[in-house]
Amino acid sequence: MTNIVVLITTAVMALGAKPSLPVPEPVTSSPTPGGAASQVGGRALPVVPMAPPESPGLASWYGQRPVTCDGHPVPWWVKAWTANLRLPCGTLVTVSGPAGSITVPVEDRGPEAWTGRVLDLSPAAFRAVVGNLWAGVVPVTWRAAA
Repeated sequence: MTNIVVLITTAVMALGAKPSLPVPEPVTSSPTPGGAASQVGGRALPVVPMAPPESPGLASWYGQRPVTCDGHPVPWWVKAWTANLRLPCGTLVTVSGPAGSITVPVEDRGPEAWTGRVLDLSPAAFRAVVGNLWAGVVPVTWRAAA
């Protein structure tokens, strides 16, 4: 059956006519906001402007190793990452807190907006910024690294 379809399609194209079935455009991934990298769970994330140079906010930590925004697992050797709802996957974010600062990539989506937090950090990143995991939710300043 498929041989007949191929023959008919070839004959139609040889006469200069376009086939009746539309040819789909190739699927490409784009690192720009709003591209394929910003779609999670079948829904497109809103594209919002980047944060001001220094933004205050609340951060906390979470221990599970995520699947990245791009759909790939975070490699075992990567110890520090962050989750953010608005920044594109792979964006480097500098987070400063009471114990120091660290620059980490956005590898996951979260925290949910109703929590009031802007960042969820990996345990290693949270220790670098706060000093220990007992603090829970802490005020931090953060900015997207240029």
